[in-house]
Amino acid sequence: MKKFIFSLIAILAISVAANAGNYTVNDDAIDALIEASAEVSPLELMPEAPVPAAASLASGSPSPVAAFLLCTFLGEFGVHRHYMGTRPWMWAIYVFTGFGIFGIVPFVDWVMLLIGLVDDNISQYVGNTRFFMWA
Repeated sequence: MKKFIFSLIAILAISVAANAGNYTVNDDAIDALIEASAEVSPLELMPEAPVPAAASLASGSPSPVAAFLLCTFLGEFGVHRHYMGTRPWMWAIYVFTGFGIFGIVPFVDWVMLLIGLVDDNISQYVGNTRFFMWA
């Protein structure tokens, strides 16, 4: 109990010492910074600029390796299905059916994604909105 009371007193002392009255705002410096800034539009992309790898993955089809790894570690929650593009509430179906009918559905998903990983093609599962993605 002594440690708890001491901790409360220490927190109170620190909060009183770090009051906001010591800080000031220089409005002129903020105005000068805003005036010197340049407006940038996201549509002004340079065509010769290289596209980052993350952007190309986001715009392209899902990676079979990533889908397989997500199914391996988070398959019970249906995270791999969200990665491949399914209904936004599919996680709830996986969780409320005992983590995909007690793990059977994620296991079959895992096997199907393993086959897709070997073939390097999971396009038949991308955008699938059914509960059983292989059906």
